[in-house]
Amino acid sequence: TMEGFDAARVLVSASCIGASQRALEIGMDYIKEREAFGQPLAKYQGIQFDLADMVAHHEAIKSLIYKTAWMLDEKYKNGRFSALEVSKYLSMVKYLAPHHALDVFRRVMYWHGAYGYTQECPLEMGLRGVMSYCIGAEGAANIQKIVISRETLGRNWTKTR
Repeated sequence: TMEGFDAARVLVSASCIGASQRALEIGMDYIKEREAFGQPLAKYQGIQFDLADMVAHHEAIKSLIYKTAWMLDEKYKNGRFSALEVSKYLSMVKYLAPHHALDVFRRVMYWHGAYGYTQECPLEMGLRGVMSYCIGAEGAANIQKIVISRETLGRNWTKTR
């Protein structure tokens, strides 16, 4: 049923934001310890800018996931939001969270160099996990884009079957 897909999209998004949080933690631990040219990687502005970008996106997407979960709850509890309103938000988080997680894993793996891509590094397995969410679990990215556009423009402005 669509109710099942609704819940799954929020859960997939939450799983991705949790995975990216862990990747950020692993990355921050690493850049504080690993030295290059006599100082920790965390002291370099290039690393700091990369981190700032990831953290800002992470917090924004996490807030959107919370809002979407709340809207879904309100929809089923008291009909406060329509299915179409909630559908747009569900598609936004399902589109954004997996791609954000994939980006975080990729960047943090770069910080680790070649080790980041080995099976000994926990990031490698996490990357494969979030890739599965990008590729198709609970709807591929292009499907989410169609829903977002349709619910933003209105059904009269988008192609139908």
